[in-house]
Formats: sequence, C-alpha cells, structure tokens
Amino acid sequence: NQEEKALEIAKKLETAIPTSDWAQVSLFKFHLNNNDGDNAVKSMNTVFESKKIDDKIKHRILNEFLIFVKINPKYNPDLEKAISYFKNDTNVKVPKEVAKFYQNQKDYDKAIQYYELHFKNNSEPDFETSILLFQCYVEKLQFDVLSRKAEKMIDLFPSQPQFYYFAGLAYNQLKSFKKAKELLETGIDYLVDDKILEINFNIQLGEAFAGLGDNAKKEVYFKKADDLLKKKK
Repeated sequence: NQEEKALEIAKKLETAIPTSDWAQVSLFKFHLNNNDGDNAVKSMNTVFESKKIDDKIKHRILNEFLIFVKINPKYNPDLEKAISYFKNDTNVKVPKEVAKFYQNQKDYDKAIQYYELHFKNNSEPDFETSILLFQCYVEKLQFDVLSRKAEKMIDLFPSQPQFYYFAGLAYNQLKSFKKAKELLETGIDYLVDDKILEINFNIQLGEAFAGLGDNAKKEVYFKKADDLLKKKK
C-alpha cells in the first residue's frame, strides 16, 4: 500500500542520505506506528530542527506525538522539548493548544502546566486562555492561586464579569465571604445576556451570604438561580 511504499522510499533515502530531513517525516510515522518511541523522538527532533520542513507538517507531527504521549507518559520530557521548538511560532500558540488537548482529556494538572507555559512565553494578557486556566484551577481546587490571578485579570479587564465570578468563587471557597460578596456584587452589574453565568453568580452570592450568616439574602439569591434554571429549561 501507499504507506509501505512511502516508508520504503524513506528508508532508502535515509540510507543514501543519512541527513535527509524529509526521510525523517515518514520514519517518524513508521516508528510511532511500531510503538518505538525512542526512534520516533529522534526522527521528530530532526524534523523540528530542520529549516526545510514546512511548519504545518511540524504541527501535524507534534499532534501525533501528543496523542502517543498520552498513552506513553514516560515521553513527557520529550514532549516538553518538542514544544520548546515552537516557542517563537507566531501563527499557532503551541503550549495553549497542548493545554486544551489535556483539558479535554480531563488531565487538569497537565493542562495547567501548559497554560502557565503559554503565559510564560507570552507577556500579553489573554482573555480566553485565562478563562480556560481558571476552569482548570477550579477542577483542581486551587482556590488560592485562582483568587490572586482572577483579581489581577480584574485590574486588566475591569468590565469583564467572568473574572469577578472566578474571584468570588475562589474567595467563597477560602471562606473570605465578605470579599467574595463585594466582588460578585460588582461583577454581576457587568453581566449581559449570559444566563449560565448569571445562574452561577447568583449561586455564589447565595453562598457568600450564607457564609456571612444572612439567611434571608442567601434564600433570595438561591431562588433567583433556581428561577433562571427553570426558565432555561
């Protein structure tokens, strides 16, 4: 079949021209299919170091290696090295895409690791990636770091309700109910046409007032959340 022919040509190329970068593209796929991680890594690194190979091919190889590493986690250090080749890639933010992959797989520790690497490589504030990272912090119950980072984002994006919500949620979990209440009451005023977020704001406001011992207001906000949920159905 076509793949076998391509491999045969690649092997001949590698024998004839050991430095052939294009041969390594096919050999990478061959080694991966044979579950030969060590040789796949060698071929991959040769491709990534090459100036002759198109970036789209490099991205495809990285995606294939990412799936392989998910099943073979001992190659995580090689994945980290592979990602470093794309540090200056302006077209695709590779650490962010890797983080999304892990988040979809519910591997939140790895997702956090690569979202944080994305921010290390990019000094510009990033609204979308911050939201994704904050969702991971919630999943891992990392409320201290969430509270600090959400407040920093409020300073940068003072009219974005999502950051007030995450900060309020974090402070509720940290039992700083007064702080949570203040942030949530401020943030809900910026909310426009987002029923899910409105429901969540009301739940967190209910939690804040419950923590402050104001049961009347707790019930008001829980009822608002319940009414919105019923309307949504």
